[in-house]
Amino acid sequence: MDAQTKKQPLLPIDWNSPDLPTMPSIAERLISLMCQEDVETKELCELIAQDPALTAKLLQISNSALYSLSAEVTSIRQAVVLLGQQEVIELAISSLLAKRFLTVPSGLKAEAERLWKHLMTTAILAKDFESDLEEPDLYTLSMLHDVGWLVLIAQGPTVFQTIAREKGKTMEEIQASWGVDHELWGAKLLERWGLPEPFQVTAFRHHHPFTDAAPPRYLLIVSLANYLSIAMGNGLMETSANEPSDPLLEHLGLDRDALSEMVEWAVSEKGKIDLKCHLVI
Repeated sequence: MDAQTKKQPLLPIDWNSPDLPTMPSIAERLISLMCQEDVETKELCELIAQDPALTAKLLQISNSALYSLSAEVTSIRQAVVLLGQQEVIELAISSLLAKRFLTVPSGLKAEAERLWKHLMTTAILAKDFESDLEEPDLYTLSMLHDVGWLVLIAQGPTVFQTIAREKGKTMEEIQASWGVDHELWGAKLLERWGLPEPFQVTAFRHHHPFTDAAPPRYLLIVSLANYLSIAMGNGLMETSANEPSDPLLEHLGLDRDALSEMVEWAVSEKGKIDLKCHLVI
């Protein structure tokens, strides 16, 4: 942190306020399905059918140029057959969370959309990493890693808007100068939502994964995906992301050359990722 950056007291948050965001109930149930090895197609279709708007959105996405399917998709069951269960669940979760992140005053729309694009980009990048069955779902972990900003949007919208327009500063400098801690707030919000510990850990430590000597692999993957999202231009702020540390790369079996190749690949995928982010809104 710059020696000239004065650290401000942490902004007070009213955790009993009704304006704090809540988790959509269907999204919560979909997240639980992502953690199951075997999901019944009937169960998934019946859950999605409870939300007609979500059903319509999924059919619209399925029939978009993103997938270029040869046949028109007219039902969620058909979408599951053609796209696969995981893809449909991810699209459904993304669409539901998009509403939550983008339900903001009109003056904050542009900043909220940048935050949303960053979250979904991080999720898309993270899920490409290999992970064993014992790890939490990387997509949903990534979708919620920056959920702490929702707390600031709810209780300090002007501060959020100003922060989102910052340039040329590190995240540490920005948060210190405004009395903000989106990691702490995100972890606390996810605890209130009743999500499992890995979600809270990811929110709390995605910028500093080596707070503990042996961080979980899922945390390192989300931290790296977060960096790649910013490096390819899909960050909340126009700040230069700190490159992943050598220990992080070593734990994931990577080196600096591999990291450079990953950044190049992410940049090459930006158009496709941006289209997917736009479609779920």
